[in-house]
Amino acid sequence: MKPLSSQLWQFLGLPVWHCVHGERLPHAPAPATALPEVRLITGQGHRLPDMLLADLTLALNGIRPQVEDETAWLAAGRPGARIVLGFNLTSPAENAAWQGTLPLSAAQKRELWSRLCSLNSAR
Repeated sequence: MKPLSSQLWQFLGLPVWHCVHGERLPHAPAPATALPEVRLITGQGHRLPDMLLADLTLALNGIRPQVEDETAWLAAGRPGARIVLGFNLTSPAENAAWQGTLPLSAAQKRELWSRLCSLNSAR
């Protein structure tokens, strides 16, 4: 806490305090968490290949996507991001910019890269 100047309190000669770290108060609202730029959701039991993750990072201009398992994503209430991509999802995600299955076919790769290009140009 730090002193805060107030004309009334200064006139009365009393110190005024302003809480700098509101999140430390017991009943303070939780600070808003920033949404990630890109979230990759992988189906249950699936893992993104490292090479695909590296390629996606390059396609996203160096933005490292947050990779999350579908089970954890569903348990968290389907949190969003600016770009949500789904791989091998068991249920369709309405807020996903693109969904596909691993391994990616040539048509899926073209569709994914095209979608990423359009999303990057819209930024």
